[in-house]
Amino acid sequence: MRTTEAEQGRAERRQRAAAEIRNMLADLYRGFVSWTSLYGDVDGRYEQDQRERVAGLLNRLSNGYLARSMWLQSGARKSVEDFIKKSENHYSRFCAEIEERGYAQVRSGMANRVSKQLGSLRKDAESELKDGPDGSRLPRWQMRLRRS
Repeated sequence: MRTTEAEQGRAERRQRAAAEIRNMLADLYRGFVSWTSLYGDVDGRYEQDQRERVAGLLNRLSNGYLARSMWLQSGARKSVEDFIKKSENHYSRFCAEIEERGYAQVRSGMANRVSKQLGSLRKDAESELKDGPDGSRLPRWQMRLRRS
């Protein structure tokens, strides 16, 4: 009986950690999308505000992931780490390009890279983080059914 309760507790912590990381992944991705939005104000503080927001979300994900990574399976850890690394690279590159050429000149290219590269990495990480009720990873066919 105690073993079952302990296993349930671990499964619940694993599920909670995965859900929290999924939320942080989605927040960071939305932050990048917002920053690269073609509808944002080119001349105002929009770009700077969005840049700071993305930096904060990236920091939140990096720190939050580290504290929760022990509950994740190795495939999920690798996917999240890949997303974080790519996000950090994009953030640095975008900042440098904006300083060099200006926000108006680079934001459509930024939007394309975010959509193509970060979007697919986010989806991969989120699918790795989907756990079944007992904490085990669902088979791919069940994950597809859940998305439908």
